[in-house]
Amino acid sequence: MKHFIPNRELDELGTGVVLTYIKKSGIAGLSRCVDIEGIANSMGLNVVYETYAEDDYDKIGFLSDGITPLKVKRGNKIVPFLFPLGTIVVEANLRKETESGKRRFTIAHEVAHFIINRHNPVPQFQRTFDAEREYSLAEMKKHFNLAETQADKLAAALLMPYFIVEAALKDFNNGNKLKIYGDSVFAPKDRIIIKKMAAQIGVSFSALLIRIKQLDMVECRPIDEYVEATLMTEVIG
Repeated sequence: MKHFIPNRELDELGTGVVLTYIKKSGIAGLSRCVDIEGIANSMGLNVVYETYAEDDYDKIGFLSDGITPLKVKRGNKIVPFLFPLGTIVVEANLRKETESGKRRFTIAHEVAHFIINRHNPVPQFQRTFDAEREYSLAEMKKHFNLAETQADKLAAALLMPYFIVEAALKDFNNGNKLKIYGDSVFAPKDRIIIKKMAAQIGVSFSALLIRIKQLDMVECRPIDEYVEATLMTEVIG
């Protein structure tokens, strides 16, 4: 089984990959949105779009190992297709403009799996041991959850490195922290700011919301402060 990678290390990896790509690409000025497909291509990964026909309807992204086939629709037929090693297969419906954030995060998630597998590979003897051992359902679930959670965190670091989120905060809120009341309440004006930031960065509102909390870009305030100032004020007719 793979070892846990600390969040700080995942953040550094994500930032390092993005900065290296920007430098090698010769992109002038400060980037406002990560070219995640460009990063995938720079690592030798090819992004393609297919209509999934897997039994698990939640599957929307797949990184081919060159061995495992993927069920896709070709015409009116469902075929198990073996994609070349290093192919990222994304559900075709995500090509819609309205699915941009989800599409980019799906690609970043698969790129993250690739990076983690290179950065923290499993020794050969451990792979052999793993293949021969019968793991309990609980053990397999724990391993799967860890792998997916770490890929999600690295995907967030790839799409939303600190310097890009910081730039968006400067663009839309003069670099000031966003006020959060209680654990999850934002004033309407701050929610609009977050939506604008998310659109510029190319991610979903919910993904950016999680990220700005991780990056300490919020100012925590008591919920009663918001309630008293906004909800309990006297309405003058």
